[in-house]
Amino acid sequence: MSHVYVLTNQYQQFLSKSNEWIDGREASRLFRSEYKDVAINQMFEANTRNVSLRIELLQCELNPKGQPQIPEEALGEIQLVADAESAQGDPEIEPGTPPEMPPESNPEVNPQPTPEVEPGEAPEITPEEPPEIEPEQPGEDAESSAAAARAIS
Repeated sequence: MSHVYVLTNQYQQFLSKSNEWIDGREASRLFRSEYKDVAINQMFEANTRNVSLRIELLQCELNPKGQPQIPEEALGEIQLVADAESAQGDPEIEPGTPPEMPPESNPEVNPQPTPEVEPGEAPEITPEEPPEIEPEQPGEDAESSAAAARAIS
Protein backbone atom coordinates (compact mmCIF):
# COMPACT_ATOMS: atom_id res chain seq x y z
CA MET A 1 0.00 0.00 0.00
CA SER A 2 1.72 3.17 -1.19
CA HIS A 3 -1.20 5.59 -0.99
CA VAL A 4 -4.46 6.22 0.88
CA TYR A 5 -7.55 8.31 0.31
CA VAL A 6 -8.55 11.16 2.63
CA LEU A 7 -11.58 13.43 2.46
CA THR A 8 -11.42 17.20 2.18
CA ASN A 9 -14.10 19.88 1.88
CA GLN A 10 -14.30 23.25 0.16
CA TYR A 11 -12.84 24.94 3.25
CA GLN A 12 -9.71 22.79 2.95
CA GLN A 13 -10.57 20.90 6.11
CA PHE A 14 -10.04 17.16 6.42
CA LEU A 15 -12.30 14.52 7.91
CA SER A 16 -10.94 13.00 11.10
CA LYS A 17 -11.44 9.49 12.41
CA SER A 18 -14.06 10.91 14.80
CA ASN A 19 -16.02 12.45 11.87
CA GLU A 20 -14.99 16.02 12.66
CA TRP A 21 -13.55 18.49 10.16
CA ILE A 22 -10.01 19.47 11.16
CA ASP A 23 -7.19 21.40 9.49
CA GLY A 24 -5.22 18.27 8.50
CA ARG A 25 -1.94 19.15 10.17
CA GLU A 26 -2.16 16.10 12.47
CA ALA A 27 -1.98 13.22 10.00
CA SER A 28 -2.52 10.61 12.73
CA ARG A 29 -6.06 11.93 13.38
CA LEU A 30 -7.21 11.88 9.75
CA PHE A 31 -9.71 9.41 8.33
CA ARG A 32 -7.95 7.40 5.66
CA SER A 33 -8.68 4.34 3.60
CA GLU A 34 -6.56 2.38 1.20
CA TYR A 35 -9.73 1.47 -0.70
CA LYS A 36 -11.40 4.07 -2.87
CA ASP A 37 -14.91 2.59 -2.47
CA VAL A 38 -14.66 2.75 1.34
CA ALA A 39 -13.61 6.39 1.10
CA ILE A 40 -16.52 7.12 -1.27
CA ASN A 41 -18.96 5.53 1.19
CA GLN A 42 -17.54 7.67 3.99
CA MET A 43 -17.82 10.73 1.75
CA PHE A 44 -21.50 9.94 1.15
CA GLU A 45 -22.16 9.54 4.88
CA ALA A 46 -20.38 12.79 5.73
CA ASN A 47 -22.34 14.61 3.02
CA THR A 48 -25.68 13.36 4.37
CA ARG A 49 -24.82 14.93 7.73
CA ASN A 50 -24.17 18.30 6.06
CA VAL A 51 -25.40 18.64 2.49
CA SER A 52 -23.84 22.07 1.99
CA LEU A 53 -20.32 20.62 2.02
CA ARG A 54 -18.49 19.87 -1.21
CA ILE A 55 -16.41 16.87 -0.27
CA GLU A 56 -13.63 15.51 -2.47
CA LEU A 57 -11.35 12.49 -2.35
CA LEU A 58 -7.68 13.27 -2.10
CA GLN A 59 -5.14 10.54 -2.87
CA CYS A 60 -2.07 10.92 -0.63
CA GLU A 61 1.24 9.09 -0.52
CA LEU A 62 2.26 7.50 2.78
CA ASN A 63 5.20 8.62 4.90
CA PRO A 64 7.54 6.04 6.54
CA LYS A 65 5.22 5.93 9.59
CA GLY A 66 2.29 4.90 7.40
CA GLN A 67 0.48 8.24 7.73
CA PRO A 68 -0.81 10.26 4.79
CA GLN A 69 1.38 13.06 3.50
CA ILE A 70 -0.98 15.96 2.80
CA PRO A 71 0.30 18.14 -0.06
CA GLU A 72 1.27 21.68 0.97
CA GLU A 73 -1.13 23.23 -1.54
CA ALA A 74 -4.00 21.48 0.25
CA LEU A 75 -2.89 22.88 3.62
CA GLY A 76 -1.30 26.18 2.57
CA GLU A 77 -4.33 28.44 2.29
CA ILE A 78 -5.69 27.54 5.71
CA GLN A 79 -2.55 28.80 7.40
CA LEU A 80 -2.48 31.95 5.25
CA VAL A 81 -6.12 32.74 6.09
CA ALA A 82 -5.52 32.12 9.79
CA ASP A 83 -2.40 34.35 9.74
CA ALA A 84 -4.26 37.15 7.94
CA GLU A 85 -7.18 37.06 10.37
CA SER A 86 -4.93 37.09 13.44
CA ALA A 87 -2.96 40.04 12.04
CA GLN A 88 -6.06 42.09 11.26
CA GLY A 89 -8.28 40.99 14.12
CA ASP A 90 -11.88 40.12 13.38
CA PRO A 91 -12.71 41.78 10.02
CA GLU A 92 -16.47 41.82 10.72
CA ILE A 93 -16.16 43.96 13.88
CA GLU A 94 -15.19 47.55 13.31
CA PRO A 95 -13.09 49.29 15.96
CA GLY A 96 -15.14 51.49 18.29
CA THR A 97 -18.36 49.56 17.73
CA PRO A 98 -20.32 49.10 20.95
CA PRO A 99 -20.87 45.50 22.02
CA GLU A 100 -24.09 43.94 20.93
CA MET A 101 -26.77 44.08 23.62
CA PRO A 102 -29.33 41.34 24.11
CA PRO A 103 -32.97 42.28 23.44
CA GLU A 104 -35.09 43.50 26.35
CA SER A 105 -37.43 40.54 26.12
CA ASN A 106 -36.93 37.26 24.39
CA PRO A 107 -40.15 35.91 22.88
CA GLU A 108 -38.76 32.38 22.91
CA VAL A 109 -38.10 32.51 26.66
CA ASN A 110 -41.40 34.18 27.58
CA PRO A 111 -43.94 32.81 25.11
CA GLN A 112 -47.42 34.26 25.07
CA PRO A 113 -50.07 31.72 26.05
CA THR A 114 -52.35 30.70 23.24
CA PRO A 115 -55.95 31.70 23.81
CA GLU A 116 -58.26 28.84 24.61
CA VAL A 117 -61.14 28.33 22.23
CA GLU A 118 -64.11 26.42 23.47
CA PRO A 119 -65.09 23.60 21.16
CA GLY A 120 -68.39 23.98 19.39
CA GLU A 121 -71.09 21.36 19.49
CA ALA A 122 -70.64 18.43 17.14
CA PRO A 123 -73.10 18.55 14.26
CA GLU A 124 -75.88 16.02 14.45
CA ILE A 125 -75.80 13.64 11.51
CA THR A 126 -78.89 11.72 10.59
CA PRO A 127 -78.65 8.97 8.01
CA GLU A 128 -80.92 9.61 5.06
CA GLU A 129 -81.25 5.96 4.06
CA PRO A 130 -80.69 2.76 5.99
CA PRO A 131 -77.59 0.78 4.98
CA GLU A 132 -78.10 -1.62 2.08
CA ILE A 133 -76.26 -4.47 3.77
CA GLU A 134 -77.62 -5.66 7.06
CA PRO A 135 -75.18 -7.14 9.55
CA GLU A 136 -75.36 -10.89 10.03
CA GLN A 137 -76.89 -12.19 13.20
CA PRO A 138 -74.53 -14.06 15.53
CA GLY A 139 -76.59 -17.24 15.24
CA GLU A 140 -76.52 -17.27 11.44
CA ASP A 141 -72.74 -16.97 11.27
CA ALA A 142 -72.19 -19.91 13.63
CA GLU A 143 -74.67 -22.11 11.74
CA SER A 144 -73.14 -21.40 8.33
CA SER A 145 -69.63 -22.10 9.70
CA ALA A 146 -70.74 -25.44 11.10
CA ALA A 147 -72.46 -26.40 7.82
CA ALA A 148 -69.34 -25.52 5.86
CA ALA A 149 -67.19 -27.62 8.21
CA ARG A 150 -69.51 -30.61 7.78
CA ALA A 151 -69.40 -30.27 3.99
CA ILE A 152 -65.60 -30.35 3.93
CA SER A 153 -65.40 -33.45 6.11
